[in-house]
Amino acid sequence: MNVTATDLLAIAIFTITMMSLVGTMVGLSPVVPAAIAMTLLGLWGIDIGFWQGKFGAYTQVWLRARSPEYRERIAYHEAGHFLAAYLLGFKVTNYAIAGIVGQSLGEVLADKNFTGLEGGVEIDLGETVNNSSNLLDRYSTVYMAGIAAEQLMCEGATEGGMDDMQRLRQSIAHLPNPMTQERWALLNAKNLLSEHRSILVALAAKMLKGASIADCSLTIEQALKTDNYIISPTL
Repeated sequence: MNVTATDLLAIAIFTITMMSLVGTMVGLSPVVPAAIAMTLLGLWGIDIGFWQGKFGAYTQVWLRARSPEYRERIAYHEAGHFLAAYLLGFKVTNYAIAGIVGQSLGEVLADKNFTGLEGGVEIDLGETVNNSSNLLDRYSTVYMAGIAAEQLMCEGATEGGMDDMQRLRQSIAHLPNPMTQERWALLNAKNLLSEHRSILVALAAKMLKGASIADCSLTIEQALKTDNYIISPTL
């Protein structure tokens, strides 16, 4: 369960209140916890007003990113998106693993469209939109590839992907049976990544080191040639 910045603020205020109550018993001036509370409220207000709460959220991600297990999970999630996009003919233009590599704190706060603070992979549909008769299937598979990668590499458990599912559901809401499309996309992503599991591992390791898009793509290309894989541009 993710803890929001508001939750953390509530915990902090509760702690400060307890400090005030206990502090009077040990001779601590009530001015101290009051000053701390005012400072926290001020910082929280600035964060909400100017950065839509991103500073607090990013701080939480940064703290969580101190865990090697967490870093590995996020790397697999984003590598799943990257690899699926590459294999299905999309051009990857950028990726980020916040708190680890990729965009700096300043860039995250300044980017109004950056909502995936834990990470993200950007793709360019470009000519694909005009030349593909099954764009929606491929698009759906890429969206679910992060969750699929976590399930494959993290013993079936997933922590991320809520943003991915919400965006996908918005994209397929017009379909007669959108949930069928979502389930199919997840299954297809798992099959695709399972077939290229060794590449997924190598790509995640590269992304953890902050490799460039070109280096990540080269890693995929070399692995495909070595293992004699054939990339199909369609599903």
